[in-house]
Amino acid sequence: MLQDLSTRVLDLYAQADEATLRFKLASGLDCPSGCCTCCLSEKVEATVLEMLPLAFHLFRTRQAELVLKRIERQVDSNRCILFRPDRGSPNSGACSEYHCRALVCRLFGFAGCNDRRGQPRLAFCRIMRQRTTTTRAGANGAGTGDLPLFHDFGMAITALHPDLGTARRPINIAISEALLKVGLVIELASAHLEPASTDLPPQKPLGTPSRPRRAA
Repeated sequence: MLQDLSTRVLDLYAQADEATLRFKLASGLDCPSGCCTCCLSEKVEATVLEMLPLAFHLFRTRQAELVLKRIERQVDSNRCILFRPDRGSPNSGACSEYHCRALVCRLFGFAGCNDRRGQPRLAFCRIMRQRTTTTRAGANGAGTGDLPLFHDFGMAITALHPDLGTARRPINIAISEALLKVGLVIELASAHLEPASTDLPPQKPLGTPSRPRRAA
């Protein structure tokens, strides 16, 4: 069941990536080169469901135990465990598992919310707002007709699994809980307590980079 859910989450991620790309092209907006301000935030949240693709990937690549230990040791910061600072520059870096990043990481800066009148408004990234001049989206804070909405994609995640896809947690807690759930499924399968295979099926590729990608 979790493997199927993970595949469906990846399908939704592909839709989100396509939607944000359309908006980028239509609006002319983009992240400043090398910016990772959002990655440095300690307020990033996700559901456990969003982290299932990452959990399966980490078990497949034998990194799950290492990541769990790193989360346990990181008690003085809520910064995402996936962020890898550049050597000698702790405020610069990249996401180490960019292809498995959470929904908010895919949408932030290129999605919006409906205002009181039901009109879509771009939820501007502070850094992008400072650097944006006169694009149609930047001039008045309104998106184009292609503006993705946080609410729509959030509801789509919840619809996949109301339990795992509703409660939002600090990103590292969501990652930890997803790893524990996937680990239990694999352990039960290896003990022949359920018919599922211990071989994790390949997940749909999302253009997995060969090296860490800068935050988008």
